[in-house]
Amino acid sequence: MTMQGINGELVEIRTADGTALHGVVYAPGVHRRRAVLVSGGLGIPQRFYAPFASWLAQRGHLVLTFDLQGVGASRRPEHRRSLRGLKADMLTWARQDFPAAVQTLWEKAGGDSLALIGHSLGAHHAAMTDPDTQTRIDTVVSVAAGSGYWRDWAAPSRRLAPLMLHLAAPLFTPLLGYFPGKALRMVGDLPGPAMRQWSRWCRHPDFAWGAEPDLIQPSLQAARFRIQAFSFTDDDAMTLTCTRKLLAAMPNAPSSLHVIEPQTLGLPAIGHVGAFRPQSAHTLWPLIEEAMGNSTACAG
Repeated sequence: MTMQGINGELVEIRTADGTALHGVVYAPGVHRRRAVLVSGGLGIPQRFYAPFASWLAQRGHLVLTFDLQGVGASRRPEHRRSLRGLKADMLTWARQDFPAAVQTLWEKAGGDSLALIGHSLGAHHAAMTDPDTQTRIDTVVSVAAGSGYWRDWAAPSRRLAPLMLHLAAPLFTPLLGYFPGKALRMVGDLPGPAMRQWSRWCRHPDFAWGAEPDLIQPSLQAARFRIQAFSFTDDDAMTLTCTRKLLAAMPNAPSSLHVIEPQTLGLPAIGHVGAFRPQSAHTLWPLIEEAMGNSTACAG
């Protein structure tokens, strides 16, 4: 299948502490409908979302993708072979990297409110970031995202969870100074602090807000954006239970839940990442776009 799209333009994103991140802006023609930030899943580089972002731009939206510290194009030269020494944890990503990306797009959009497409971990960033950043987002489209307690995961991931969380992470992270997920074929390379924190969260029945309530609960309570959540029946990681737990953790954010069977869209599979593959362009992508809604500031 071939798709005509819009090529992106590289942009530098600066966090509050001066860290440089790499992003790509996909700009439409004269007409602009919404400003859309695409925030990716754990260890997934922004280039994976390029076809989707380009498609949105072709549909008239101003789109920004970005890489977190240690991921993709934001992986600094000194960390090409190893993430040893990178101090970023999950909240560094949510409260430094993510706000910087929101700020960058918000400025490019002239102060218009944003829609967020949050894939898996990308939706967590909106839930766990600071209240000022949350106020710039009016809609979160949560795709294959949920609470990360491992016993709630879908069977394929749940079977591997003890190996990753109770053996590989405790063994390799202190030994190497980072988690070599790419070599182990588990989630991808992660900074040591991020892997240690995420592992703690995943081992707690109430995930992050149970493991570190003082750090996480205020952000969850502050979230007031509209959430449109997509859960896929064949997701090999996040179950419907996971998604419902994440939505329930944000009591002041009104939400709607869409449960999709791939076959109803004529797709053989969607899984955890297939929503953003080009095979979903004609059926699922329009549903995600519709879920973003309209903003009076962005219309026209």
